[in-house]
Amino acid sequence: MPEKWICIEVECKGPAADELGAELAERYGIPIEFTDRGIRFYLEDDRFSKIGKSGVLEVLSSFRDRLYPGTSFPCAMTVLPDEDWTANWKAHFKPLRVGRRFLICPTWEDAGPCAHDRVLWIDPGRAFGTGHHETTALCLRWLEEWAEERDVAELGTLLDLGTGSGILAMAAVLLGYREVVGLDTDPEAIEVAEENVALNGLQGKMSLRTGSVTGIDGCFDIVVANIQSQPLVEMAREIVKRVKPRGRAVLSGILLDQQAAVRDAYEGSGMIPAGSKTAGEWCLLEFKKS
Repeated sequence: MPEKWICIEVECKGPAADELGAELAERYGIPIEFTDRGIRFYLEDDRFSKIGKSGVLEVLSSFRDRLYPGTSFPCAMTVLPDEDWTANWKAHFKPLRVGRRFLICPTWEDAGPCAHDRVLWIDPGRAFGTGHHETTALCLRWLEEWAEERDVAELGTLLDLGTGSGILAMAAVLLGYREVVGLDTDPEAIEVAEENVALNGLQGKMSLRTGSVTGIDGCFDIVVANIQSQPLVEMAREIVKRVKPRGRAVLSGILLDQQAAVRDAYEGSGMIPAGSKTAGEWCLLEFKKS
């Protein structure tokens, strides 16, 4: 019997779309499509049956009550056969250049890479991270700039916290980081990351683990976390513990009006601000450990 997907479209504009998209991506571990009217995402029929229409509406209602009381976020849900879902994603997901040399490409496209390109093959899956969202692109650019300012021998270890599709961890491997670990609390996200690792022929060159930051032993030269402001604040002390002396914490998934809270949490945990980057409504914050 053909698999079915539920297409969920929510009408919202501006910062509300960015915030809601980030929250849904984190909650469900899915890619989010931004449209002219708001956001769109897909859930497999089996998964949607467990969550239920009421479950999705409850998430939207909670988001509205917390951040945008009195605002209406109209929501439409449509059942799609598997072939229609695939066609929709193929129409939306095209090769994308990020930074100087990254080329992100789905497997059904002819990437046409240049000789110097670092190609990352990513198929839309059940985990966040295709490079098309500003937060992922910010992290990719930071990793590239950091690596290109140093000899490969200077690149140390890296922890990708909330790895999702694995795109940042794989990018770190292509850049030459010595040891790379991708960590996610969602087992399904790790399955997707493993599939993408295989697509890129990177088996054995990085480690993927299911679990939280509290379960990771040891410290890393770089800890990159592209998640959301609230969990970044809540996990600040645990994340800082995993950064080596003179190492860096690179944090994204932060809306511009939320950066002060994140900065306060990490400065309060002993980190020193070392830079920031912005894209649209989002920012990346870099901290160093003295």
